[in-house]
Amino acid sequence: MKQMKRSLSLVLVVMMILSMVVTVYAVEDLPVLNGIVVEVQKYGNLTLDIAPSAFYDAGYELGDVLEITVGDNVLELPFVTSYSDVDTGSLLVRDDKGNDIVVVAINMGNFSTTYGVEAGDEVSFALVEKEGYLSEYLLRQLTRTYVREDYATDSIYANFRSIATEGINPGLIYRSCSPVNNELNRAAYSDALAEAVGIETVVNLADSIEELEGFMAEEGFKSDYYKSLYEDRKVILLDMDVDVAGEEFGAKLVEGFKFIIDNEGPYLIHCTEGKDRAGFASALLEALMGASLDEIVADYMTTYENYYGIEKGSEQYDAIAESNIITSMTMVVAGLEKGSDLTDVDLAEAAEDYLKDKGMTGSEISDLKEKLSGDPIYKSPMVMGEVLEIEKYGHASTDILIEDFRDLGFEEGDMVAAVFDNGFVLEAPFLDGYYVDTGYPLVRAYPGHTNIAVCINYGKLNEIADVEVGDMVTIMLTESEGYQVQYEIRKLERTNNREDYGSDEIFANFRNISLGTVAEGVLYRSSSPINNELGRAAYSDMLIKGAGVKAVVNMADSAEDIAEYRSAEDFNSPYYASLYDNGQVMTLNMNLAYGSDEFRDNIVKGLIFMSENEGPFLVHCTEGKDRAGFMSAFIEALMGATKDEIVADYMQSYINYYGVETGTEKYEVITGDVLGMLGVISDADDLDAADLASDAEVYLMAGGMTADQIAMLKTKLSTPVEEEEIVVEPVLPVVPEVPSVPEEPAAKDETITYVVVSGDCLWRIAQEYLGDGALYTEIYELNMDIISDPDLIYVGQTISIPVK
Repeated sequence: MKQMKRSLSLVLVVMMILSMVVTVYAVEDLPVLNGIVVEVQKYGNLTLDIAPSAFYDAGYELGDVLEITVGDNVLELPFVTSYSDVDTGSLLVRDDKGNDIVVVAINMGNFSTTYGVEAGDEVSFALVEKEGYLSEYLLRQLTRTYVREDYATDSIYANFRSIATEGINPGLIYRSCSPVNNELNRAAYSDALAEAVGIETVVNLADSIEELEGFMAEEGFKSDYYKSLYEDRKVILLDMDVDVAGEEFGAKLVEGFKFIIDNEGPYLIHCTEGKDRAGFASALLEALMGASLDEIVADYMTTYENYYGIEKGSEQYDAIAESNIITSMTMVVAGLEKGSDLTDVDLAEAAEDYLKDKGMTGSEISDLKEKLSGDPIYKSPMVMGEVLEIEKYGHASTDILIEDFRDLGFEEGDMVAAVFDNGFVLEAPFLDGYYVDTGYPLVRAYPGHTNIAVCINYGKLNEIADVEVGDMVTIMLTESEGYQVQYEIRKLERTNNREDYGSDEIFANFRNISLGTVAEGVLYRSSSPINNELGRAAYSDMLIKGAGVKAVVNMADSAEDIAEYRSAEDFNSPYYASLYDNGQVMTLNMNLAYGSDEFRDNIVKGLIFMSENEGPFLVHCTEGKDRAGFMSAFIEALMGATKDEIVADYMQSYINYYGVETGTEKYEVITGDVLGMLGVISDADDLDAADLASDAEVYLMAGGMTADQIAMLKTKLSTPVEEEEIVVEPVLPVVPEVPSVPEEPAAKDETITYVVVSGDCLWRIAQEYLGDGALYTEIYELNMDIISDPDLIYVGQTISIPVK
């Protein structure tokens, strides 16, 4: 939900731009504002004695173009809130909302030295053009959060990746946000990834010794690996400003590159965000090693995709690339005018010339290129493989055999790192099941499979990591038994033998949902009544017939899947087949990425189907645990159930299948899955206090469901289904072989009398009174004088049941 809202905010910004009437205002009669330079900041920015409120009170607005007079300089600049609101090298007057001050600056430049301004100088502002920069300002309003759960992986959150452009092998040099300065709440994640891939040398573009030691002294400091590198003199601190065109910037960058020459990899380059200074440094190295402009831009813009969700190919993406890295490569590296065509420019030669100009010798450049062209550096054991298949749910199945993987020394419960040849990095546990939190990665050795796969639980790794068939991935051990405790807690085992479970309902994970305002007998959930891979389909089919289910939302299968199940030798689900043939089954073929728009759209499709049909309803997937678990939790939330009620119903599947006991550590760990689902429905910080019903409606409307459709759905779910006096024709699952010599039926005087009620069949009655549904034959033989067919009994019929 949070990711969706973040995306919606970007869409709204673009819509505002597109819908805005372009008007050029004449210079309005706004008062001139006069003030004094109070301070020249670290990077040459000016702070003034004029408060931001003075601008607004005088009629100035964000997006206006102003004229500043300071000394002999008369300059035009936009009124904005962030340095990224303008191009690299451009002027701005900034409302620094965090500090409630006005700042005059050059983005990635030094205003004070460029224009000879000092503290105490007088300044004045006047209006040049009302809203003259407004459309550009709106386009640049980018937002990110400081919450890990709003991002798909640790590496995306920390902007951590391997540089993997032409001439540089993945697994050699990495870039990221700061692993030590935690102002973005990302330091611990970047530090953990640096440790996972074995970083040996760090080029810190942002910090001074005093700043670094201040970070390490802060309460809650967690970047122990970085601290160990610093103490081993493996970190160079460059304390660089952001003026990429400045001489000092270039000189310090050369100093950092010489540090790479003198030390061993893997290497890490970072600033604070890993966006501007690290972005330029990475681009320069990429150009030096032969990368094309397209490769350089793609790597630079990955940061904007990571932080802000900017989509490649969008107007916003192109505008940011043009005004930032393309401008820097054009003006700073190639030495051309802004906007010049770089098509025929040899960027490798231009990068080399830049480095020479900043003081690097030809020999040093050769040494740097030799370092950057080296082989990948990975921890041991490690193995490289090729992606052979993108599975249905986005998992990347490789050509690495599970048996070979284990022979190398990898064991379930180990932590490993995967580095793809496009530079994407993740650290994950090696497991034989999906024993991680929702949305988190794992390297999988699934029982019954032969090959290793890299996965994201309930997420599409192929889309998140931009991975496709033919890509290469290297997997290395990062910590032996690093996930062992969690693995032992989460590892769950079940059987597919009916005899191991207390009832058909428990075996089939079948139950009625009647939480909130959902009427009893209207909504059911179960394992699949059609896919028999778990050996439960016939049981579930019998149970849904007994419940009188009329409409089914199948979240797991496609029409092709159902055709395949029906052609199988063990198919024994005639009731489900009849519903399907009559158009009473909606097949959604859903993935497990329940935080995605695609998943939401399928939820909406299924619920619209329910609103247009009559109950009782069934929702199911394969196990009736995950996708059906989300659907059930969602409906329960919509209908007013509490968080605790929803959690209890979700956990019933784990009680049914695995015997997980309430109140145990294992139970509490697994509840995190359903709480994660509720976090998709509601972005409330406190789910106990959240209005889940209202949040669920917002979710549905975002997916295109109308208020009328929602109202109809709620009416159908809250209205009891009238019982019908119908003949029940039970469909019996495959039963144990009947002995060749049947037992004699019980004598008439050893019986009890029973009246058939709605939903009964001989199998169900035998299960309840004789302890085994297969003994229905004894009831039939005892009542052959009134029952002509064991499949045909009716409500109100009086029968005899043998006493056991």
